[in-house]
Amino acid sequence: MKSALSLTLAVSLVASPLPVTAQELAHATAREAVRLAASTGEPTMSVTENVQQGGKSRQSDWSRVRKLAPGTEVILTTEGSAPGRRYFVSADDSSLTVLNLTDSSLPAATARALREIASQHREYFEGAARGGTYLVDNLRLVSSGVFLADRKIADLQRVVQTSARKEISRIETRRKGRGVWGHLGPLGGYFVGALSGGYAAGLACQAAVGRDRCDTGAFLTGALVGGIAGVSYGLLAANRETQEIVYLAP
Repeated sequence: MKSALSLTLAVSLVASPLPVTAQELAHATAREAVRLAASTGEPTMSVTENVQQGGKSRQSDWSRVRKLAPGTEVILTTEGSAPGRRYFVSADDSSLTVLNLTDSSLPAATARALREIASQHREYFEGAARGGTYLVDNLRLVSSGVFLADRKIADLQRVVQTSARKEISRIETRRKGRGVWGHLGPLGGYFVGALSGGYAAGLACQAAVGRDRCDTGAFLTGALVGGIAGVSYGLLAANRETQEIVYLAP
């Protein structure tokens, strides 16, 4: 990354017949830092590419489904149905249990509470289906339904859905901040951008006007501009969502 940025800057500055000013150097560094950051960022991988590169055998490994964290948002596709957003509850060798919170009549606060239950006490759903009663604040789970105080919100079987493994075609998740830049984030992006920009600007200045005529000003200018570019791209990458196939039926 450093060498590519340095070479581009050096060539452009050497080729110029005019003296190099600090402003010109800053502009050149900014352009190249942003361009290089964009070119080295890992693009969002499409579903097709993910399957081809990951290998279908890996995507068909059901154990990956069982390792999902309770409450994880998934995109579930079953035979004969369109993909739908669900929240993972549990899975065994033959089935998958998820929350379906897509009903528009379900209050937003109740939906959030059910997600929290899935994340922290997923056994409550199985216990309620077997005849138990579970109270979480003013939310009550019983076999006959989900109740808010004394008002029935939904049937339990409509909210907590279990599908046979053989009926499932695809399970996907959305993740933020994947790839090198996504893991670096804005703070890591700043350091990488500052070091790369400063190093490149220093080399470019030396190549353009000679080693003896360059001082720390070129490095500091490049570091400033590169740091800003690194922060910007790191922030974008950290918040970018990518879609990953967890399971694909063989």
